[in-house]
Amino acid sequence: ALSLVVDKSLLVEKITRAGETPAASFVPPGTGHGYEPPRGAEHDSDLARQLLLEAGFPGGLGFPVFEYLYKGDSDLDRDIAVELQGMFQRELGIKMQLRGQEWTVYLATQSALDFDLCRSSWVADYNDPNTFLNMFVTGDGNNRTGWSSVEYDRLIALAAETSETDRRFSYFRDAENLLVNLEAPICPLYYYVGIQFY
Repeated sequence: ALSLVVDKSLLVEKITRAGETPAASFVPPGTGHGYEPPRGAEHDSDLARQLLLEAGFPGGLGFPVFEYLYKGDSDLDRDIAVELQGMFQRELGIKMQLRGQEWTVYLATQSALDFDLCRSSWVADYNDPNTFLNMFVTGDGNNRTGWSSVEYDRLIALAAETSETDRRFSYFRDAENLLVNLEAPICPLYYYVGIQFY
């Protein structure tokens, strides 16, 4: 429900304003010379409200207040946090408290998994879907969510054992579908862009 009410287009047009593209997946399309990721949750406030109703929180009634952790020394992260807070309140009637922390404190809090929601980012180390998807394997040092899935781990392991590109990408797509649709421990917001000064 939370992912469904995030208006990613509004975030990039109103907040980030550097030409970013709203993210429909976690892995950017075209990574690894042709990987096409599955599309994640699209903006659908009606469906989000229906899901909240089915979960026993009509109009957000009774939904517990939760926290959003972000880098408090970043104006951009603060502005995104405030906008998300407004979206959740307006669209779902639920309250989210903001918890901005200085960079080193934020990293320690995130590492301890001491948050309800958290803003984070990732930049590829190499041009392959694995640089993005491997980070959510159970126990990976870059898994900042605490999320764990036996099926996800199995699919990433199969991709690592496969040299044939189409099969590798198929395993990656199935794994990413778990990540952004079926279990959805993350909500990708936008893809970074490179800015060059001349």
